[in-house]
Amino acid sequence: MAFELRYTKSAIKQFTELHRKYVAKHRKVVKCLRKIAEDTKQSGLNSHKFSSMNGPNGEEVWESYVENNTPASWRIFWCYGPDQGEGANLEIITIVAITPHP
Repeated sequence: MAFELRYTKSAIKQFTELHRKYVAKHRKVVKCLRKIAEDTKQSGLNSHKFSSMNGPNGEEVWESYVENNTPASWRIFWCYGPDQGEGANLEIITIVAITPHP
């Protein structure tokens, strides 16, 4: 199933700053976002629920790996929703944060 990605204001700010400061990391984040949009269950993403954060409307938040086993590994935090996208089988995923591993 394909997903339409939407971003919180803070995620947009983090994505923009990442592009300015860390071009190589930005490329990895873009690749990870594409994978999330294609299929959240891809094994390389290592997606799992993240209990220390809630989505914009109190939704469960998931964490996906941009990279692993590196210092300050980057993560993308996201949630399902808030509603369906414009396509027939298109669901929405909201990107909540793009940050180094907390």
